[in-house]
Amino acid sequence: MTTLMEPTLRGSGTITGVFFNSEQDVAAVASAFPLLANPRARAAYGGRTLRYRVALYRRDAWVPFAVFDDLRFPVNDVAFSPAGTSLAIGAGSYDGGFLFEGDLVVWDWQKPQGTRLFNNVPEVVRCRYNASGDQIEAWVRPWDEEWGLPTDDPDAAFDTLYVLRANTSGTSSAAFRPADLELDPTHIAPHEAPPADLHTPEARLKDWFGIHHWTGRGAIKDVAWLDNDRFAIAHEGCRLEIYHRNGERIAAYGGPGHGAEILRGAGLHVHVVETTDHPAAYGRQDSRLYTLTDDGLRLTRAYEGEFTFSATPQGALLGRQNRFHLAGTPARDVLLHLASGEERRLDLGHFDCFNHYIGIRGAPWLFLLQGTPASSHEHKFLCIVQPDGTVRRLWPLLKADRTPASHAMELCGCYVDDALGAGVIICGKHYSPTVDNAYTGFLYRKPLDRDREAWRLPTRASASAIVALPEAGLIAAAFLDGGLQLIDAQTGALRLDAKVRLDGFPTLILAMDAAGGTLLAGTVDGRIAVVEASALCAGATDDARTTPRMVDLD
Repeated sequence: MTTLMEPTLRGSGTITGVFFNSEQDVAAVASAFPLLANPRARAAYGGRTLRYRVALYRRDAWVPFAVFDDLRFPVNDVAFSPAGTSLAIGAGSYDGGFLFEGDLVVWDWQKPQGTRLFNNVPEVVRCRYNASGDQIEAWVRPWDEEWGLPTDDPDAAFDTLYVLRANTSGTSSAAFRPADLELDPTHIAPHEAPPADLHTPEARLKDWFGIHHWTGRGAIKDVAWLDNDRFAIAHEGCRLEIYHRNGERIAAYGGPGHGAEILRGAGLHVHVVETTDHPAAYGRQDSRLYTLTDDGLRLTRAYEGEFTFSATPQGALLGRQNRFHLAGTPARDVLLHLASGEERRLDLGHFDCFNHYIGIRGAPWLFLLQGTPASSHEHKFLCIVQPDGTVRRLWPLLKADRTPASHAMELCGCYVDDALGAGVIICGKHYSPTVDNAYTGFLYRKPLDRDREAWRLPTRASASAIVALPEAGLIAAAFLDGGLQLIDAQTGALRLDAKVRLDGFPTLILAMDAAGGTLLAGTVDGRIAVVEASALCAGATDDARTTPRMVDLD
């Protein structure tokens, strides 16, 4: 197993804050990991773990010695206890409409779990220990926009902080239970401007580590083998990069936007997304198709709006347009022959990022999902787009039984052709109308010509990527809870069911490709792993103390 393209600081996502203990020999790095919405025409959140992290570093190592991942909101402040190995984590955010939601956690870094001091707490902006370390003072926002003493100031909820104090004695005990917070509206924190810090978190870490060069890398968006020795990647900091499997970077292509999808069909192409400044659609992404040539990336097509693309090896390309953020313009899907340049603009029915993404690429046919009727997101069928733009329906994704669970969402798939014939692997989420139900998902194989499952497995989270390893007879499926499964393509038998780690800490695989029995995996923390499927199966832990099993990518 090999990991490549290491960022300077391992084990963190997009750094949002840096905090030091009083001796300045430990740094707490707060970071965030992006949701799976790449490109914007795809969105999957079901069963997701690893959204925010606090990682602890010492000056002599780029790898953290402890991490805390059980966080539901962005981290605003971290305070080290003056006694022992505990720290307080204050987190939270405005929900965009009414509420200020937060967390106040005490974590002993020698233990994997932390302790929440309250069942519910508003957004925590600042937190500090007292001199003896047995009490935490936190400054929090109000519960909501209307909470607090009467005032004529319309911005009072955003400008006023309230003081709360919590004892930390007993928090390490298994008998400790979070309290119900009673916030006093008269305990208003003093108006203090935060200390000015003109340095970015990365600059502060460079000074602390005593280094001059810093390499950061966002989440990997897509990966693709070019041959046995070279592969291409797309991530938040570039359009496309090409590497040798020994770790040498061969080429890098920058410019506006970033790469989102890598397409192989009559050459190599990359879907680049650029944030638009369209006044009627703030934050919308527009799509650009570039072709890799001997002279670099050449712009092939430019489209307004958010697309996802798939291509056949013969060079047929399908682009589905997200119907959100259209600002009154009619939606147009794209059917393009990459070699000849012949293009059709057509409407293949409704498309939204939660219901219609399928992600089957590199197959002999162009697949899409279509509701019944085509303008709907319900009763979806797997379909094939013919060269003339007509649609051939194959079979429904799920049997209609008049229950919400027969509605499939957050889908991902891949094509497979072996002794059982041509078929597809499809993974998805059973819709639930309530937010408190446990995640229920499915993963199955069906032939193209019959509505019959060859096998089916339950899933604990939505899939981020699925690829076939035909030479090994396996399917690799990565999930948003950090899971990785290797499945016998013909029988559905699980050869591996584990959570993945890098440097001993959890991570998520967001993108995969396969060549022979070798997997190329891109992670949420901007790292690349080249791993043999056989080594993954052999290296998984089988320890009763670790549930589920764990497998290291490095």
